[in-house]
Amino acid sequence: MSSVYNQRFDLQSKKIEIVSPAGNLEKLIFAVKYGADNVYFGSDQFNLRVKAGNFSYDDITKAISYCKKNNVKTTFLMNSFLHESDVDKVFEYAQKIKELQFDSVMISDPGMLMILKQAGIDADFHLSTQMSTLNSYSVKFWLEAGFKRIVLAREATIDEIKMIKHNTGAEIEVFAHGALCIAYSGRCLLSRYMQAGDANSGDCTQPCRWKYTLMEEKREGTYFPIVEHDRGTEILSSKDLMLIERLEEYIDAGVDAFKIEGRMKSLYYTANTTRIYKHAVEKAKTDEFKKFLPFWIEELDLINHRPYTADLFNEFGQKGYDGVPYIKKALFVGHRDDEGDASNEITVKTLNPIYQNEVLEAIYPIKDEVLDAEYRVLKIFFEDKEIEMCRPNTSYRILFDKPVLKDAIFRRRLNKKDTI
Repeated sequence: MSSVYNQRFDLQSKKIEIVSPAGNLEKLIFAVKYGADNVYFGSDQFNLRVKAGNFSYDDITKAISYCKKNNVKTTFLMNSFLHESDVDKVFEYAQKIKELQFDSVMISDPGMLMILKQAGIDADFHLSTQMSTLNSYSVKFWLEAGFKRIVLAREATIDEIKMIKHNTGAEIEVFAHGALCIAYSGRCLLSRYMQAGDANSGDCTQPCRWKYTLMEEKREGTYFPIVEHDRGTEILSSKDLMLIERLEEYIDAGVDAFKIEGRMKSLYYTANTTRIYKHAVEKAKTDEFKKFLPFWIEELDLINHRPYTADLFNEFGQKGYDGVPYIKKALFVGHRDDEGDASNEITVKTLNPIYQNEVLEAIYPIKDEVLDAEYRVLKIFFEDKEIEMCRPNTSYRILFDKPVLKDAIFRRRLNKKDTI
């Protein structure tokens, strides 16, 4: 066996990575600005999110260049499962990307690993959670096959992680935040069965999130509602994962990297989850962890999410299923879209309407301190004319009541009645 299995690791001195999702180049840039140590992204082929914005070849080269300038690692996704008809296409695509300098490539299918090796891809290989790795013998098998890092199955417990780390010394990555799947480690057939979209090839249509009713066999056309909350029910849908409160336990168990799910979610989601988990890792094992925990929990509650859980094996507790309403307490309205210094008047790229005289919150990367603040919109300008409202998906000059810092992301708090 390789000596890697006997490596010693120092929990106090090693750097814990935050691995952030990048659904497109703009999200990747904000993930880096907000503290990511590693970003993962894919092209329009052979990754498990074909409906994400994804990256053109030109975007990929820009992403790698940007990340290298900022000392952030890149993980390229080639994690779909291959049908026989895909093999020649993968060989062809591998030749196209072999000169790109990824730090690592994420893989699920062993056949993909063989193809990329034969093509001469010069990068570390990371094993996807899709392979449901739950024990040290499986980890040793994959290490021998050529993988550098193992993303364990989401179902792995802390005690199992601790034993796997002790028995193998492998680099271990776990999911810390984001949507969960009703299937084992995300390998689902519902989408293929109901809409001919193969989730294992990246084409999940998320039927587990749809609304359902009940029909008795002899009463065709008569639908009985299954009421779990005031918006209906999602009888197949899981809660969302949030490990922030247990982060120190996972670090003690030997985890090397925490991954955030969400390439199809917003720029605001990517930035805020990244900065919160980065800050938490930096404060782990210090007296300040408990001090900041309420702030972290509140911020994670201000991204759109389903009810959170840290327990995949008993996510609804002892009381049974209680529904998973989508929670929306803040609306992402835009972000600063210029590179100037702090200024009262800046360019804002909008995602939702912004109104004159309203108060918005801005979040920022967390470095030495939390800089989040409230700002009142004094004036809005478009093509040198003053207007009263910003429309979505446009850039405007906005005058605020005080200086706005670089990389600001703006949100509007919503009332409780706006939670759906």
